Amino acid sequence: MNASSNVSNIDIANKVASTASVFRKYFPEAKVNFSPWNNSSNNDWVDTLDFSFNFPGWRPPLECRAILLQLRVDRNESNGVPKLLGIVMKGMLLKERWRVATIGNWEMTGTHLPQQMQRDNLFLVCRELYKLFSTTSSSNKN
Repeated sequence: MNASSNVSNIDIANKVASTASVFRKYFPEAKVNFSPWNNSSNNDWVDTLDFSFNFPGWRPPLECRAILLQLRVDRNESNGVPKLLGIVMKGMLLKERWRVATIGNWEMTGTHLPQQMQRDNLFLVCRELYKLFSTTSSSNKN
């Protein structure tokens, strides 16, 4: 579901905004879209926060022009902030060129993989997102 559609409290809004900041730390030229889907009312997507990051043209080191970022979350947290269960990133041109998922061995697969430095940065984004979602705001601490 579009990340923008999932903001129901200040803590979630902070996590959504911080997700964009983490990504742009490694890819500053990317423009974030908090609503990548035209119709995100599908209930199958309720447990994801979806973003797209669009680049101002073809990015040969990344082998794509846009990256779809899907954060799989568990919304049953008592503090109101979803728990991050997994991440899927897809490099897109006209179709999917590569994908990385943080389930299993964190392997990147696809027909056109990014250069090694870009792959390393994508994995750093994943690590930082896990760290971001593992912290709670001070207002929710016991």
